[in-house]
Amino acid sequence: MPILGEDSGRPAAGQEARAALPREPSPGELFRVFFGISAVTVGGGYAMVPVIGRALEKRRWLDEDEFYRLFARAQSFPGPNAFTIALVAGGRLAGTRGAAAAAAGVVLPPFGALLLVGAALGRFGQLAPVRSFLAGAGATVPGLVAAMIWKIARKRSWTAARAAATLGLAAALALLPGLTLPVFLGAATILYLAERRWKS
Repeated sequence: MPILGEDSGRPAAGQEARAALPREPSPGELFRVFFGISAVTVGGGYAMVPVIGRALEKRRWLDEDEFYRLFARAQSFPGPNAFTIALVAGGRLAGTRGAAAAAAGVVLPPFGALLLVGAALGRFGQLAPVRSFLAGAGATVPGLVAAMIWKIARKRSWTAARAAATLGLAAALALLPGLTLPVFLGAATILYLAERRWKS
């Protein structure tokens, strides 16, 4: 009979879970995944975030909860959402080299696309098939953004005060588009102080 503190010969549950996961990705693998997502996703950073989350979860590199925790942390960094989540997730999975590889994978496709699309639209932008494609691609963006918001919202512990504050902020941002930055920063400060008071 094993004594308390003595190895029973069986791996702990956490060790079994870690053993079931695949090996950590290399910087090259991260670059390829983020490059592929960035190359085919239309709609910018918010549209890319749920796609990135599904790709990392599918490969079992990160689960959904951890990915959205990293996404919340990435919001404290300046820059586009896709770039900051690439930095944070890449660093979590493969250190500094992973962060650099994931960030490069996100940045290179739109940089090249800007050059190519700018030249192409200058010549073909008025053609009906091109305009129809751009209109259809743009229509997918609200759905992708809504899916990301829903995933984040359902993980939050909601109260009446939090719901009212969130709706109030959304209304203020919609009604005062010229004051987006001061409204957002002011609201974020007030909500942070209120959260601390509610928890105390």
